[in-house]
Amino acid sequence: MIEDLLRDHSDQVLNALAATTVSYLFFSFIIYPLYFHPLANVPGPKICALSKYYILYISWAERRNRFVQELHLKYGPIVRIGPNEIDISDSNYLKDIYVNDYDKSSFYTQFTNYGAFNTFSTVEKKVHRESRKASAKFYSKSNIMSEPVQHKVKTVMTTLLGILNENQEKSINVFYLWSMMAMDGITSFSFGEKYYDPLLNDPFNRGADIIRKFLIQSSSWFWTTSMPSLYDIFVDNSVNKATDDVNGWIEKQFTNSLKSLDDPSQYTLVTTLLDKEKSMVKGKPNIFDEARAKSEAFDHIAAGHNTTATTLSYLYFELASHPEMQSKLQNELKAFNNGQFRSTSDLSSFDYSEIEYLPYMNAIINETFRKYAAIPGQEPRIVPKGGLRLKSLNDVIVPQGTIVTMQPWSLHRQPNIFENPEKFDPERWLIEDESKLKLMNKNMMHFGSGARMCVGMNLATCEIKLNVANILSRYHVELVDGFDYEKKIQMKDIYTTVPDECNVPILFKALKTL
Repeated sequence: MIEDLLRDHSDQVLNALAATTVSYLFFSFIIYPLYFHPLANVPGPKICALSKYYILYISWAERRNRFVQELHLKYGPIVRIGPNEIDISDSNYLKDIYVNDYDKSSFYTQFTNYGAFNTFSTVEKKVHRESRKASAKFYSKSNIMSEPVQHKVKTVMTTLLGILNENQEKSINVFYLWSMMAMDGITSFSFGEKYYDPLLNDPFNRGADIIRKFLIQSSSWFWTTSMPSLYDIFVDNSVNKATDDVNGWIEKQFTNSLKSLDDPSQYTLVTTLLDKEKSMVKGKPNIFDEARAKSEAFDHIAAGHNTTATTLSYLYFELASHPEMQSKLQNELKAFNNGQFRSTSDLSSFDYSEIEYLPYMNAIINETFRKYAAIPGQEPRIVPKGGLRLKSLNDVIVPQGTIVTMQPWSLHRQPNIFENPEKFDPERWLIEDESKLKLMNKNMMHFGSGARMCVGMNLATCEIKLNVANILSRYHVELVDGFDYEKKIQMKDIYTTVPDECNVPILFKALKTL
């Protein structure tokens, strides 16, 4: 009898414990995140509120940018994409998050090279400020406009024009060609003309091979940034081999460029970062040792060539698709060349100061930056102490520690600001409504925003404008018959995008023959 009572009591306790555990789990993992969490009033799919792994799955499947944009179209400018993560598509919050410099999330800490951090991967603010300050003047517009830098850029443009002159009316994969152009620009800028390895000297063999290896190396982006603990399980050895190859290629140039440290005539990224005299004058050690400087150079080269190539590839696709836009741009360029087209055998470059402010060319470039932002993905930050007040969402307070992101893909596609956002329309930038132009520019984030925006934007803009001016003043560009552009050059839905198959074939025909 007593044994039966004890058994019944034991069963009751176990049942009570089981019921309590189930209730606790149900409340903690379903009821609380959906109804009592501080973000419960931020709209979004319930699955996102319940698990952080859903948005990770969407990212792995390369659908995040478009998925988040669909959420904004359905729920509004502020959406919940994880239990502790929101995405905002409203430029009124740019100042709070990026200009006021919220801390970066751990997403960025994985962007190290040679076992060393660089400016981009540095999270701590003080270290970041010191790191960025070291190269900010070097990338300033005044330095980009200086004769030594313009000479380097023009040298690359001359080589590029020579390649096009020798391959007129042949199908050329411009994504690879522009990648090599930008790569030569940034490596010359980083290491100096004596020590960089120009890819345009052999564009269809060795140059293409280096670009291909960089693409393979970056293909592990998801495992590198979002699931680094699983990198060794899911990343193929071919990626590691490509990584070793591109690391070695940059390291060789970097090592050779160290010879220029004692040469006062050399002014490169390497000499700037490893300037011992500058640090001694300030009375404190240089934040850059050789390992960090090498990591910095790798980061600038990897990011700089890819983004510029993507921008130019889509710009030429749109011009080839719209002959009327080409004609209007070419007429604008003729006015700066005595009313004439340039000969394809003339390999001299425009001066940047001649073409920097051409209205229609800038409208085309701005529209490319808008529709085809080369870094369309999330820029995650961490909400600081005191939280973030969402005034446009009934004063919801986003708590400290929440991940808050903005993505250019969505900011650039707000239909109330950019009418018919999927249409490539340079004319939207040529209106006389100053308040409308100001609003559009406020919502552009193609170079980032705030203290951590792209340090290389002046160099990239210079290369893009000189490329367009020099080529469109000589050539008419056309699409290649039989190539499925609609399917094959879709933007990959990743943080730093490229055309889906990294192949954008274009024909270049001399204007004088038309």
